[in-house]
Amino acid sequence: MNANQRDLEIEDDLARAQKALRELKSQISSQSKKNFVLEKDVRYLDSRIALLVQNRMALEERDEVASHLDDATDMSEGFFPNDEKTQKYGNLLFLLQSEPRHIAHLCRLVTMAEIDQLLQTVMFTIYGNQYESREEHLLLTMFQSVLTYQFDNTPDYSSLLRANTPVSRMMTTYTRRGPGQSYLKSVLADRINSLIEIKDLDLEINPLKVYETMVDKIESGGEPLPAGLQKGITAEQAAANENVQRIIAPRIDMLIEIANSFLDTIIDGLEETPYGIRWICKQIRSLTRRKYPDAQEQTICTLIGGFFFLRFINPAIVTPRSYMLIEQMPAENPKRTLTYVAKMLQNLANKPSYAKEPYMQKLAPFIQQNKERINKFMIDLCEVQDFYETLEMDNYVALSKRDLEL
Repeated sequence: MNANQRDLEIEDDLARAQKALRELKSQISSQSKKNFVLEKDVRYLDSRIALLVQNRMALEERDEVASHLDDATDMSEGFFPNDEKTQKYGNLLFLLQSEPRHIAHLCRLVTMAEIDQLLQTVMFTIYGNQYESREEHLLLTMFQSVLTYQFDNTPDYSSLLRANTPVSRMMTTYTRRGPGQSYLKSVLADRINSLIEIKDLDLEINPLKVYETMVDKIESGGEPLPAGLQKGITAEQAAANENVQRIIAPRIDMLIEIANSFLDTIIDGLEETPYGIRWICKQIRSLTRRKYPDAQEQTICTLIGGFFFLRFINPAIVTPRSYMLIEQMPAENPKRTLTYVAKMLQNLANKPSYAKEPYMQKLAPFIQQNKERINKFMIDLCEVQDFYETLEMDNYVALSKRDLEL
């Protein structure tokens, strides 16, 4: 076999691999849409179940919801009775896709009850090709418009990007697209799976819960409670108990060690972070500087962390099965440990408040050790190039195509 033949074989193999990759990306995009629809239906069913308990849900409505869920796994394409309507519909979709300001305006007008239906159309139909650069860049342009409006019309810094609004739901939904899911799996899956394998590792540090567990263990052994132990004490009394303090101390050290391992993994995965996630972080930084020119870097990092950790990383840590990072529900102990890890990362990214959970203050050394490190990571997240020139060229190419997929 000569060199030319070998080159041709390599090119054929490469073409087959590229085709397989395109098919996989298409399947991921399709499955992401189905997952979003099912999640939306589950939320709707939750509200209907509450009404059913109160005898307010009619039998016909229940059957309608059930049939809707059955249809979600077998979505059929719509049809139009004639070419004229098809052309008009195509023109409308092309206009909405290529000029994101229209969708951005819609996002500002809808209520929380309406946002899921809009997001389903925007994220998984109009911009449904999650691995195509033009659609991704147009979607990010829409995000820029929405975020700009949000910053311009939020009166005080403390409420920026924090409330559960259509905008925050939109940002969370964006992180659930294919690239975000792939990142979470590659960065967090191994770490979470290794933790949940240790089912008996109890790292509870709430003094009252530790105290109650200690008392229950003594009573289950058939022994009377020692003189210094009694039921029905306050959280402050439990925290002052020497036995409780001895139990909690090594758990604090272990939680800090585990949280550090998660943080190391996240920081080391900087270059794996999807471009779109990083670009949104960049916009948050830019818009904060524009509105608050005197804002310190720490303040800006807090807002970036509110998106990156609160909307992206922490939900996957707290509920890894819903993100398909693990196959089975974790046992109670590792589940609680994952919750603590998420809280520690959130406190690290934001200004911590211990008013509701004063025992969390014992984990403050983790924040002190890593504050500068996490701030640098937040700034590094924002260091990505803009896409405006590329988008302009992609739009010219799109106009030259005979058909545009949606």
